[in-house]
Amino acid sequence: MNMDLVQISKVEGRVPVTVFQLKDRVNLGNFAELEKAAKDAYANGMRNLVIDLSKSESLTSIGIRALVIIHKMLSTNQEKHLKLSGARQSIHDVLNIAGVTQFIEIYDTVDDAVASF
Repeated sequence: MNMDLVQISKVEGRVPVTVFQLKDRVNLGNFAELEKAAKDAYANGMRNLVIDLSKSESLTSIGIRALVIIHKMLSTNQEKHLKLSGARQSIHDVLNIAGVTQFIEIYDTVDDAVASF
């Protein structure tokens, strides 16, 4: 599978954090790639994830669904293991309307999100 959507890096904060920088908007053609990247990383031990949305122009409903699926995969007890960063205002608004911001925190920068773990 061609992984054009997600650029993966690892950051050592207080805990190890994986960062997925999305290089495009998530849509029907590529959402499975995002979900597969998350599942593969989880299988390899990832437990804390920041998804950087700073290069995403917008977010489709399938993109929101992918975020919710990843959130559920990473959710243990009441701790939040998925954070978002760099969302432009329009994406922030869509996530608010969808109710996603009630359980997934959004930070201005990757560094802020990493520091929140």
